[in-house]
Amino acid sequence: MSTMPAWPAAAKRALAAGFQWLELHFAHGYLAQSFFSPIANQRTDQYGGSAENRGRFLLETMQAVREVWPEHLPLTARFGVVEYDGYDDSFYPEAVALVRKMRDGGLDLIDASIGFSTISGKTPWGPGFFVPVAGRVKQDTQMPVAASWCIDNPKMAEQAVAEGRMDLVLIARAHLANPHYAYQIAVELGEEKPAGVLPVSYGYWLSRYRGPGKGVAQ
Repeated sequence: MSTMPAWPAAAKRALAAGFQWLELHFAHGYLAQSFFSPIANQRTDQYGGSAENRGRFLLETMQAVREVWPEHLPLTARFGVVEYDGYDDSFYPEAVALVRKMRDGGLDLIDASIGFSTISGKTPWGPGFFVPVAGRVKQDTQMPVAASWCIDNPKMAEQAVAEGRMDLVLIARAHLANPHYAYQIAVELGEEKPAGVLPVSYGYWLSRYRGPGKGVAQ
């Protein structure tokens, strides 16, 4: 494929820039997800038709990136394993089979998500709605799984990990709303030293702060 060299080239730039975790975006109706989607992909060549053919671009891309990305640094992929369009009984098994191939090819973790490849999808939005899907992916692939989607309640996130539904909860929008959300989570979960999640340069001073009018601990 003509776009293939762009992926490892981008990975090399990320490494040179100092990034230590690389995630391939294979979800949400973007290029890679569109290849895998039986709805979006209407090709008749070796990249279309069967699940094996539709997954070929994703596997080749991951393998090309794996060759240039250091083994000791995490390589993960966000991939839509469900569409919520009424056809997941057939789509999900194909997606999981592809994830297993990516696992065997050197992927370290799958960031399970939604495909968003069809306007007929009816996502059941609500707190923690994706947790059961993540748990199923973890069980069916036997590899580390991460997920997001409405799991920004600290106790809900902790429970999802404690129950073995996933290995990592990814949170984005809450951090956009509050740049110190990691500190807020640590406080709410009763961490002994919540300021430890902050940069040392001001985490130290915050750890000694007792609140308005209460001064600083000696």
